[in-house]
Amino acid sequence: MTGVKITRRPGFTLLEMLLVVLIFSLASAALAQIFVNITRLQRKISNQAVLSQDMRFATEMLTRAGRNNYIDYTAQPLDNRSDTLTLTKPTGGSITITTKDSATCNDPKVNKCIMLSMDGGLTWNPVTSHRVDVTNFDVYVRPLSSPFTDTSINQQPMVTVNIGLTYMADKPADRVSLQTQATVSSRLYQR
Repeated sequence: MTGVKITRRPGFTLLEMLLVVLIFSLASAALAQIFVNITRLQRKISNQAVLSQDMRFATEMLTRAGRNNYIDYTAQPLDNRSDTLTLTKPTGGSITITTKDSATCNDPKVNKCIMLSMDGGLTWNPVTSHRVDVTNFDVYVRPLSSPFTDTSINQQPMVTVNIGLTYMADKPADRVSLQTQATVSSRLYQR
């Protein structure tokens, strides 16, 4: 065996190649997971922005309507909790803000939406966007009866609205919810 000479050729061994492939695979899997998480977070933030915009719009619209119109006490229930706010314009006519089912909303992704009628319920306009589901819409009116007809009540008319909205994304993990409450006093209180 003295005549056989082993020569080493330059290159990588099989073990070194497997180690490099393993490290590259782990790095690729980690980067892919980071990309998926960032994409999911971006979708959630986008859905949150749409939902926040709808919440601001609905709250502002309800606040302005409550400030600038009279509360229709004949349309309010006696237990003071309702899913409908009915107001009377100073110039006459009524404004109704309520929740309607998905057929009226024209959006199969939601169960309820907030709708507005400026003509006593003949026509309805959506307040919330598509894919925004109303999970809670409670209206509370104080005092329970009109201070304009019952002179023993010396309290300014107020409306409190509790609103809960959910953005109905296709993936349940991308859905976001918001809850708010607003109380507004009518500017039309004259005593």
